[in-house]
Amino acid sequence: MLNFDSIRATAMQKVPYNWALIKNLLSPEASLELTASFPHEEFRLSEGEGYGYSWGKMLAKSEDISLMLKSSDNRWRERMAQGRLTYDLRHLSKVWRQLIEGLWTDSYRKALAEMSGLELKDCVMDIGFRRYSSGQLHHPHTDEPSKVLTHLLFFNQQWSVDWGGCLRILKDSQPESAFQDILPLSDSSVAIARSDNSWHTVTPLTCPASEYRLALRVAFFRNDRLSDFGETQLAA
Repeated sequence: MLNFDSIRATAMQKVPYNWALIKNLLSPEASLELTASFPHEEFRLSEGEGYGYSWGKMLAKSEDISLMLKSSDNRWRERMAQGRLTYDLRHLSKVWRQLIEGLWTDSYRKALAEMSGLELKDCVMDIGFRRYSSGQLHHPHTDEPSKVLTHLLFFNQQWSVDWGGCLRILKDSQPESAFQDILPLSDSSVAIARSDNSWHTVTPLTCPASEYRLALRVAFFRNDRLSDFGETQLAA
């Protein structure tokens, strides 16, 4: 399902920091099916200053969850007890199970590592569903220091530039300092290498009430900093 060659063929941009726009990671047919069966249950509003989106279940391989549960952060154990952090994919459609299993492969991790030049082999990876509706946004942020790389996959088949909701690559911490705006369309995904200046934001949504900005956030963390994970630090 995943076209790893599309990752390998993408050059990491160096300005204003290390990031990449990856095109056609998924076929149009698979993307359409994923959009149609995007999960909409058990979402909750994010908490904390600068956050304004809904997040769904967090998925991780069983071995990564074992490492998370050894951390001093009780929130991981709480999420596991609540069923919000899970390795069980039975609540997902068949096509979503196929996608998540593809993202859990060594081939995916290796392709991202080769493209980014980052060492991801020993990182802990989790995957989270994101849903934005009208009036929501995500203020400028750089992600927490324990994060190495974020990969954002979008699942909107159509999206008007007038609706906001762009992933904005920023030159600095100011929301107006746009370097590039990326519409959340299903033929695009974005990888961001975390650094002290990797500022990005999701612009305020002004879409019709019937529309949602749909995204999947894949994040790689250093496993020596698991205690730094936090619900209010999740990426856009």
